[in-house]
Amino acid sequence: MFESIKPAHSQALDDILKARHTVREFSPTPPDKGRIEQIIRAGLTAPFASFPAAGKTDFRKFFILPSTSPMMKNIERIVNDRMPKFVAKMEKEVGLVPFVQTIKQRNFGSIASLLNGGPYLIIAGERKGVPPIAAESLSYCMQTMWLKATSLKIGFRPVTFVLHLRLGDDEEFCKLLDIPSEKYALDGCVLGYPADNYRPRQVNYPDFETNVTWL
Repeated sequence: MFESIKPAHSQALDDILKARHTVREFSPTPPDKGRIEQIIRAGLTAPFASFPAAGKTDFRKFFILPSTSPMMKNIERIVNDRMPKFVAKMEKEVGLVPFVQTIKQRNFGSIASLLNGGPYLIIAGERKGVPPIAAESLSYCMQTMWLKATSLKIGFRPVTFVLHLRLGDDEEFCKLLDIPSEKYALDGCVLGYPADNYRPRQVNYPDFETNVTWL
């Protein structure tokens, strides 16, 4: 099973894990199609829930949308229509917590602002079923794509509005993708080369000695 894995592979993975960061500013130069396809292929190999996928070949789908795609205008319109309702609902439920304040202050507006200038929006869909863990399967998928993108020196940014707005249950949005509403959980990310002057934010990860216990 692991015969082909060498110590150098483990070291390379450690290097990729350390280099993996969210990219928040992108270069206008898009990666070539072949590299995007490599990232998508990595996502297809990510773990999935076996029971919802049993006997199906369409349990995981990807939609690759260049920022210049005419469909982006429709996505922009849908997001800008749904977002104020989502923010109002969140504020009513949890109050003006930092998350709600941040969303209220952000001006989504154009596709460029939605994607932070990134050249590709990727929507991933996972068929719902029993047990209801499509969202978990999508998280494995996104993480696998993120690591592959990092190995190719391509920036990755999660697109949280896809999850927050529950666009997999939005009939108009699903019609754009030509999938049935409420049948797939959806998640998204932006892919592109980091801007030349972009530097990742400092992240304070949990300390091993303090937070790990052998029982």
